[in-house]
Amino acid sequence: MKEIDKKNKLIPQNQGLVNFTKFQLGITDKLVKREASATLDQAIVYIQQGAYPEAIDTCNEALEINPNNGVIYRYSGIARMLLGDYSDALEDFEQAISLNPKDIETYMERGCLYYDLDDLSAAISDFTAAIALDGTHAQAYYFRGYAQYDLKNVQSAIDDFTKAIEFDPTHIEAWYNRGFAKFDKGSFREAIADFTETIKLDASYVNAYANRGEARYQLTHLRDAIADFTKVIQFTPNASNAYYNRGVAQSDLMNYHDALSDLRVALQLKHPAAQAAIDTIQELLSKR
Repeated sequence: MKEIDKKNKLIPQNQGLVNFTKFQLGITDKLVKREASATLDQAIVYIQQGAYPEAIDTCNEALEINPNNGVIYRYSGIARMLLGDYSDALEDFEQAISLNPKDIETYMERGCLYYDLDDLSAAISDFTAAIALDGTHAQAYYFRGYAQYDLKNVQSAIDDFTKAIEFDPTHIEAWYNRGFAKFDKGSFREAIADFTETIKLDASYVNAYANRGEARYQLTHLRDAIADFTKVIQFTPNASNAYYNRGVAQSDLMNYHDALSDLRVALQLKHPAAQAAIDTIQELLSKR
């Protein structure tokens, strides 16, 4: 593309020609950007299809057209990450951020990669950077909370999950994981409330029933716990732990016949503690 020599002074009557030339250069630039965009669109399609090497090649083509486009580097990084080429993926994400330091999505992608690489501090740093750019980014709070939980920073995790819920009240995983973290802290009533909200958002969320059942059991709400374990069994008939837990709860209610029935199913499903629980009940019954 021919460049305009800005050192040359043009006489007034050529002013129209200069404007036209600039307009033509603008048109050409738009065509180049459009071509790069179309190539990037194809790369995204390849990523969606799982054709990661093709996506990387297509991103390289787009970069030849527009080498200063951080978004192209981001998608190249995503493709490399999904291909398992983590080192080059990190380089692409770094280049994307250097070209566009305010690209929230690149921080999010790199944060997820750091999490997968078990570099939790780096992951938290990237999610924090995303939050600094957008203080209402629910997913950034959620991911940071997830990493905080893995670092055993349970209260920090709860605080982040709470923020995620504040900005996205329909964030099912934030409700569930906050309940899970509260369970770990022994805040069983609060955990039950969060698992209940999870179930309101998705009535088939099996783990929410299972964990709510365990929280209810901890509070000796045995019948409610049994109802939750029953729900788990309805959704997953081979859930040995649900049969075991329901059997234990039935035993605590002295419903020994039902307890043995559940525990025997748990034993058939190879639950490691089922036989001991059966032996305990049978010994108790023999002394009657």
